[in-house]
Amino acid sequence: MQQYPFSDKRKTTWEKNIILVSIAVLLALLGVGGISQASIAIHDDRATDGYWTARNPDGDALYLTQEEISSVNQAMREKTSSLTDLLNYPQTVGGAEVKELILSAQQDFRGEKEPGEHYDKGGMMISQEDYNAAQDNCNLDAVPASAAVRYGVVTMRTDMRLLPTTQYYFDDKSFQHYDDLQGTALDPCEPLLVLHTSKDGAFAFAIGRYYKGWVSLGAIGFTERKNWEKYVSPKNFLVVTDHKKKVHVGGTWDVLFQMGSVIPLKSPKMRKGAYQAIIPVEINGHLSEAPVLIKADSTVNPGYLPCTPNNFVRQSLKFLDDVYGWGGMEESVDCSSYVQDVYRSMGILLPRDADQQELAMKHSVSLNGLDTAARYQKTAEAPVGALLFKPGHVMLYLGKDDRGTPLAIHSASSYFTFLGGKAQKHYIRQVLISDMTFQNGKGIATIDGMTSIGRCFP
Repeated sequence: MQQYPFSDKRKTTWEKNIILVSIAVLLALLGVGGISQASIAIHDDRATDGYWTARNPDGDALYLTQEEISSVNQAMREKTSSLTDLLNYPQTVGGAEVKELILSAQQDFRGEKEPGEHYDKGGMMISQEDYNAAQDNCNLDAVPASAAVRYGVVTMRTDMRLLPTTQYYFDDKSFQHYDDLQGTALDPCEPLLVLHTSKDGAFAFAIGRYYKGWVSLGAIGFTERKNWEKYVSPKNFLVVTDHKKKVHVGGTWDVLFQMGSVIPLKSPKMRKGAYQAIIPVEINGHLSEAPVLIKADSTVNPGYLPCTPNNFVRQSLKFLDDVYGWGGMEESVDCSSYVQDVYRSMGILLPRDADQQELAMKHSVSLNGLDTAARYQKTAEAPVGALLFKPGHVMLYLGKDDRGTPLAIHSASSYFTFLGGKAQKHYIRQVLISDMTFQNGKGIATIDGMTSIGRCFP
């Protein structure tokens, strides 16, 4: 493995980290406990945006203009079917295609006759009867020969699921953080194309910008196409720039948005230091709109942020220490939605899943066949904000620290340590900064398991 020099400036912190890791390893050997989070998550000044922005005198220079980003977004839509150009989607869809979309959205459950070993929220095993009901609720027999597209807007943060059911499908009855039916979460103001309705009338099968699946009808307001288009491509809008933001509506309820969400503006002019925004509301299935004033502060920006190295750093660090949220569960982010949120705050619309993100990259450096030293060299040459891919995981590259070690920030679920050849899994479940030495279940260090380094910018 390539060695990295350490400057005197970092010497004290490095020595402290060595002591912490040594103690953790000793505890593990004694059977007292697993490796502490200090062995993977970095908590010193390298976990501050000032550390990284101070290192880059050109950090505020543009990677891409908004016009160039529009071209990048179009190119990514052409490279992966997981992204949909909503404005140019046909207004009617053949029944056979609708059925195929519904079946494809089931992912690993497609064609499965049994639910497998899954548990609901109460810890009870999913019954064959419940699974059959969920499959039957897809209502495939009722798909017409030609389906007219309906135009909807998400009115509250909601789930997009693989099957039309609210029942959780956990593969561990006591560790309930990973619902295997959870596709993703959708933010308010997201436009949808609705193709079908479940048998029980509670769910809509919908296509979003970057995912397809079942959405609760109670979270969708339907409207005519012309009005819907202003949510697809608003002329004036706010972008949520904090990791999450709640907007108070009508003095009665809060609406939750995550970073990168777009909120249309009623007027580009501010009033009393606040933006005049529009929040969609569902009333008896129809789209209504509530005018709200959103304070002009650092949590929102009129339009997308400039696409710069420093903004990749600042935006990514706003999530630091947030809980890992599988498919958007727990009002948070998993690895791929995390980088997607950071990128979309600057207008770059990545696919939702890590494997599709890797396919969509305009520039990609393959790491296949390279030894560890060459992999570190390629990583160290990557620009800030580049994405580091390994099977099932994606990380955002921050740069090299004072010791010359490449570091990344990512929403991490777990890692493994080994004692006497036996693997021990550690759930860390947080957004963190780390190096690339942590291991998977096969004992492969992250740097050696990485498949490529991708970016959308020069």
